[in-house]
Amino acid sequence: MQFPKPPEKRPLSLPSKSALISKIEERELLAEQRFAELAELEKRLQEEKEQLEAKHHELETKARTLLEGELLLKSQKLQHQKQLAQLMEQKELEELRTELEQQRDDIQKKGAFLTQTEKRLTEQFSVREQDLIKREAWVSAEHEKVATKHSRRLQAIVFTDVVSYSALMQADENRTIQQVRADLQRMQTEGKDQGGMLINTMGDGMLMIFPSAIQAVRFSLGMQKSFNLGNDPEGLRHRFGIHIADVALLPDGGIAGDGVNIASRLEAKAPNGGICLSEIVYFLVKGKLPLPPSSMEEIALKNITEPVAVYKYTPEAILGMPDSGESTPLSMILPEEERTTPPFAVNPPAPSGGGAGA
Repeated sequence: MQFPKPPEKRPLSLPSKSALISKIEERELLAEQRFAELAELEKRLQEEKEQLEAKHHELETKARTLLEGELLLKSQKLQHQKQLAQLMEQKELEELRTELEQQRDDIQKKGAFLTQTEKRLTEQFSVREQDLIKREAWVSAEHEKVATKHSRRLQAIVFTDVVSYSALMQADENRTIQQVRADLQRMQTEGKDQGGMLINTMGDGMLMIFPSAIQAVRFSLGMQKSFNLGNDPEGLRHRFGIHIADVALLPDGGIAGDGVNIASRLEAKAPNGGICLSEIVYFLVKGKLPLPPSSMEEIALKNITEPVAVYKYTPEAILGMPDSGESTPLSMILPEEERTTPPFAVNPPAPSGGGAGA
């Protein structure tokens, strides 16, 4: 597929304030919908509570019935005692006494059964009541979460990994670990120079975020061109996946959101030694960087509902691109009033084999 030549470089076009306000209004609408859902849940919990109260009333009715039965049994016992006194002098006295004793045993067993049943029903009611209290507490906690949800921010997300990492580790573990460590350190340093921030390393790869798509793509192009230059057979080959999305900034320094998962899936679809961009990233940077893609396709990503249009760049295409220029400070890309602030007020986590916080 042939693509038109990119137009001349124009100043970076940023979303208008009205667009940002529209996005904020959309988020407020989502929050209101969430509050409505929680209100509906509270309504259902109230209905369940009323049902439990009705059952409690039913248990009380049964208890009164049991008490009346007990009084009736006592009355019958008195009647049997009177009958026994009348039959004391009769020949059938012994047989009647045996029969009455058997009836008494039956009454005691029935009384014990009724007592156990009442105890069991009371315990069940207590358990349901405790469960209702917990669910009401959960609803209150959900309300609190909605009111004090995590900070969110639009960020360009970059995922990387090493091609055939498992095979390389099996062939020469020590050498592979040293090469991976050196490449990750290079990427971390270069990413910081481009305005990025390291979120986490994952054995053979890393997760970084950038304030803009241009910075993320420029960083990825520069690193892949550096890694692939000369086609060193001893060097590692990496894959890069880039997406831009609204992410949640977690208190522990991680990030979360569907955009993080999409970037991870895109990295797995990138060519060996190449880059894979989501459609939104491509259209954000296509007029500002020399970026003719090797191919474009719409693919289904694991655990992502809708298909995603992706743009792939092979090592040959990347090496054939002109240099995109030196790293540009963030203050030269965004106006002061619209600049994205650094995403965290903490130091980035040290390189480790942990997760990405997604």
